[in-house]
Amino acid sequence: MAIIYGVPPSPYVRKTLLAHAIKGISAELKPTMPGSDDSEFRAASPLGKIPGYRIDDNTAFADSSVIIAYLERTNSTNPLYPEDAVDYARALWLEEYSDTKFSEVVSALYFQRIIGPMFFQQETDQARVDDLVNNLIPEQLNYLEAQLAGNTLFVGNQFSVADLAIGSHMLSLHHTKFDVDSTRWPALAQFKESFMQRPEVIAQLAHENAVFGK
Repeated sequence: MAIIYGVPPSPYVRKTLLAHAIKGISAELKPTMPGSDDSEFRAASPLGKIPGYRIDDNTAFADSSVIIAYLERTNSTNPLYPEDAVDYARALWLEEYSDTKFSEVVSALYFQRIIGPMFFQQETDQARVDDLVNNLIPEQLNYLEAQLAGNTLFVGNQFSVADLAIGSHMLSLHHTKFDVDSTRWPALAQFKESFMQRPEVIAQLAHENAVFGK
């Protein structure tokens, strides 16, 4: 059984765990903080970023996108990549956008409201929170609303890695109690609601709530 190195509340570890659940693939989660000096973890993730991933004694690598691409090549159950070339490119782009620009602002709020105070005893910077809530996050939600174009999924009619990546960061927003206003972002609010109702996401949320002591 493969080993995932990381912690459940990380959006990238979350994304990896959800991909395994969606595809029905078992894996062991070995709790590991980013930057850990654990030798097994570092062999999988030389940069010290989570998730790391170990298949066996000779094969280990890191990065949620790389791990999911590997899963897709080795297990055809519930495919996460569209077959059409244009849709495939679009799914990859939205995954990249989600894991960079969208993550940048969502993770900042997640840190300010949840991770910093809970795990690092850092006080919340209210001015930073206000800027994120009122300006920076809405700007990215406007983009995502336009990308949905009134649809329920981001690429065609098939749940893809784009939905998985964006939904994983939506779960961080859920923890921060940020409201995706259905009057302002109707398609995105519906996407979030549908994503949160997936059985794999319900199970993942319960796991994370346990970590947060909820």
